[in-house]
Amino acid sequence: MAAPKDDNVIYANFGRKVRVDTPEQAHHQRAERRPALAPAAELLLEVATSRADRGRLTRGRDYARAGHVVSLDLRNGSVHAQVAGSQNEPFTVLVQLPYRSTDDLAAVAAELARTPNGMQGARRGEITPTVLGTLLAEDVNDIRVRCDCPDPYAICKHSVAVLEKLAAKIDADPLALFGLRGMDLTSLEQAVMAQAREVSREAEEDPELFWSGRPLPALPEPRTAPALDDSDLDLLHKAMRAISYTNVDQLRAVSDIEDLYDHLCRGGMLDNES
Repeated sequence: MAAPKDDNVIYANFGRKVRVDTPEQAHHQRAERRPALAPAAELLLEVATSRADRGRLTRGRDYARAGHVVSLDLRNGSVHAQVAGSQNEPFTVLVQLPYRSTDDLAAVAAELARTPNGMQGARRGEITPTVLGTLLAEDVNDIRVRCDCPDPYAICKHSVAVLEKLAAKIDADPLALFGLRGMDLTSLEQAVMAQAREVSREAEEDPELFWSGRPLPALPEPRTAPALDDSDLDLLHKAMRAISYTNVDQLRAVSDIEDLYDHLCRGGMLDNES
């Protein structure tokens, strides 16, 4: 279906089919479109989204992008950060993880040893829910966040900025998650190898275990989303601008692409139903 027109003005709906009434809501919709992250990064972002209101989320993300987080120190079980705000001295933000004993952390190595290609997956940020719960938290409410700014709200914009930067750091370097619990790569690999040898010894002592093996891990469940909704529409506009004579041509081209995509999606759904 062609986009509605009024003289030489084309009304096109770009992006998600969501009514946006204010500039703040429009900015929030754009901020929500982000690529898939590692589970640990997603959980950290959920700490902010589950406790902060829309305004603080938006300002905190702007702070993170603008470089207001001037330091991010990962320690054993906590993160200490400083965020430049409206005052001369930066505000201090503390992210406190729930306590984990030595036995709890030793269980992480055992879980990685039991998981096929566990260490290789950990390097890519692919860890089981059990490992994620041990290293970070089993519930987002178990992660405490404090800021010394005057804002009395549960999660202020400075805390949001720190959680955004921390999530980005762990997504870019998944092994930083283990460093957050004081586990360095060398000792972790040694512990995993020791656990693997123990598993092998158990298999030798138990012939049934040798032949049947241990249960395979659950298959991953990747998230799916319509390609157009997950795309960067600014890049699409830029591409159409390069082959359009006027802004009207550009808007018409993007609108036609959106209509074509919707038509193809509806056709695919009909084929699947039949």
